[in-house]
Amino acid sequence: MRETKMNKSTKGAVAAGAAAVLLLGGAGSLAYWNAESTIPGGSISSGTLTLTPKATGTWKLNGTTVTGTPTIVPGDELVYSGSYTIGATGNNIKGTLAVTGGTGTPWAGATVTPTFTLDSTTITGTTPITAAQNGKDVAAQIAVDFPFGTAVDNSSQAKTVNLSEIRVALVQTDASPAA
Repeated sequence: MRETKMNKSTKGAVAAGAAAVLLLGGAGSLAYWNAESTIPGGSISSGTLTLTPKATGTWKLNGTTVTGTPTIVPGDELVYSGSYTIGATGNNIKGTLAVTGGTGTPWAGATVTPTFTLDSTTITGTTPITAAQNGKDVAAQIAVDFPFGTAVDNSSQAKTVNLSEIRVALVQTDASPAA
């Protein structure tokens, strides 16, 4: 009786193994037709957005070029002047000019006013820079006005701002076409 049971077990194992082999063999075959073709076009490349200084800019305190570290008092105006070459490539590139940085405690009542001139036209920080301005020069002027009067109080004494941290920036804005 034992032999009969073994033979049935052996036969079942062989049948299961054969079924597995048949199933695995069928898994690698392709049961449908397909085709592919190329699409027209070549490579694409990404654009650029750069701002390169043309020369070292200058700081002037009340119209006199600053050498060393200026110490300002209420009534003074400190002005930076420099020029930069715009790099703007890409079908839909768009950016705006801004002033960033500056470390330290700002003076009470002081104002910072950037002015940008492009093609003899003063532009605002919302005027878009596009590929049409690629290779053009933009003049930047940053006025730090420390007014004399009621806007300034004693809390503005002995404060320091690191001017070397101030930057003229060209920042990309959304170039998505309008919906």
